[in-house]
Amino acid sequence: MSLQLVFVMDPIDRVNIDADSTFAIMREAQRRGHDLLYCESADLELEMDRAHARVRPLTVRQERGNHYLLGEPSRVALDEVNAVFMRKDPPFDVEYVMSTYILDRIDRGRVVLVNDPQGIRDSNEKLFALHFPELLPRTIVARHPRTIRAFIESEGDVVVKPLTGAGGAGVIQLRRGDVNTSAVLELLTQEGRVAIMAQRFLPRVTEGDRRVILIDGQAVGVINRRPKAGELRSNMHVGGTAEPAALTPRDREICDRIGPELQARGLVFVGIDIIDGHLTEINVTSPTGIQEIDRFDGGSIAGTLLDWVEAKSLLLQPPSSQ
Repeated sequence: MSLQLVFVMDPIDRVNIDADSTFAIMREAQRRGHDLLYCESADLELEMDRAHARVRPLTVRQERGNHYLLGEPSRVALDEVNAVFMRKDPPFDVEYVMSTYILDRIDRGRVVLVNDPQGIRDSNEKLFALHFPELLPRTIVARHPRTIRAFIESEGDVVVKPLTGAGGAGVIQLRRGDVNTSAVLELLTQEGRVAIMAQRFLPRVTEGDRRVILIDGQAVGVINRRPKAGELRSNMHVGGTAEPAALTPRDREICDRIGPELQARGLVFVGIDIIDGHLTEINVTSPTGIQEIDRFDGGSIAGTLLDWVEAKSLLLQPPSSQ
């Protein structure tokens, strides 16, 4: 069965074909004979209460510098396709929120959503983890620098980070007595106008930050991302190194705890971060890591995801012929 799949994403010409999870999903979908339709957030529109998008047919290939071919644009009603993948990277700004409001108008009885736009909107990648406080290191969210300074005094060593970024942007370690504390907090909180997160620092982060991928609430793969020497962040684009890993009992315990809530929110494709047995983030917008996992494990997480999409699509009403 050939499906029409819409991918809402960042510009296709900027994709790193050797690491991008969306590219891996599109490649596997194309291999299965599905039709790929590409658009960006700016192409999403509402006509009364129906969501539309200006899309272009897409062909992808594993060839650097020549990895895509776009067809002629057309406008489609998103209730008439089989699945919509919201794969735009953060920052989760006002325009991102507006995109989720448009996608909200898609009929969930007809179309598979990966991920559900309301689930994305309601699940800030930093704050959502606080629904499971027993899994986290001690954490606060505050705007006032004095509150965060008191937390630093209490903990001695913390990590501060903005609530809407991604890829490790703005993640900074602060220690009790650090002369840069006031300046950093003024910058990140915009002098007390913007809330940020502060978490107790986990020294074993030097051993790696585990990225676990879940599909429909079930763990399907993991890698360990080790930061380079002298770096706090383990994200690959800032020099982190991917290492093979296996799911541990603690990984599975965390996934079992959060899985039902992911399913309830329609968060089908999720990546979580675990440091020293502590959950630190739940990534619901455009989680990455599947290409690295597949290289180590020899599997296909994109294939597992598309198996789920195909099965779900069969359960829904066929697209209308309006």
